[in-house]
Amino acid sequence: MQIALFIDIDNAKVSLPVFKDIITQIQKTGKLCYCKVYGFNERKHIKFDEVIEKYGFDSAPTMRYKKRAKSQLDTRIIIDAVNMYHTKPFIDTFAIIAGEGDLVPLLSFLRAGGKELLTVATETADGNDHMYDQKLTLSVHYARPSKLSKKELSDRLRNISERSTAVMSESDEEATKQREALIAEIEEILAEKGDDLDEEEEDLYNSLEDLLSILK
Repeated sequence: MQIALFIDIDNAKVSLPVFKDIITQIQKTGKLCYCKVYGFNERKHIKFDEVIEKYGFDSAPTMRYKKRAKSQLDTRIIIDAVNMYHTKPFIDTFAIIAGEGDLVPLLSFLRAGGKELLTVATETADGNDHMYDQKLTLSVHYARPSKLSKKELSDRLRNISERSTAVMSESDEEATKQREALIAEIEEILAEKGDDLDEEEEDLYNSLEDLLSILK
């Protein structure tokens, strides 16, 4: 198999261990000839750039104009996949890990052109899953994005608060990196903030926003 991977690490909430394992599993399946990483942010994805540079992957930055409600589909994946279909006929397999959205027209187009389709197996299915020929089983846990429960949100706030206190008392290079990672983590949580929040949820998100202001 000559495989091209299109992966949205931002919208699909792909962690670094999951990203590395996806690459490993694809390399076990065939030859990874091309990869493009969408939603890449140098501050938010501090360690991803090491993997991207190691393999010479292409990357595309986060699309800032998106709504803040939930994971979305990066439409650049569709454009790039169709372009690759026409310009790189030796690619016989397309592996796609994306955010929430309708990929069926793209997957139908690729399948009609004789291409194999891959994705990763997750606990919950979405509207595109039935179109894939193979789902890779990962060695590390990965679940599609979902709204944080109040308990999860409270636990995250407590954890971030404790780490923030430790970081703010230091001023060396490592502390700076940790502070940047905390800022990125808080921004990621706030980016998933919905509109249908009760008073308790509003208070939790407001506390995170206060922490963000302090860290910045």
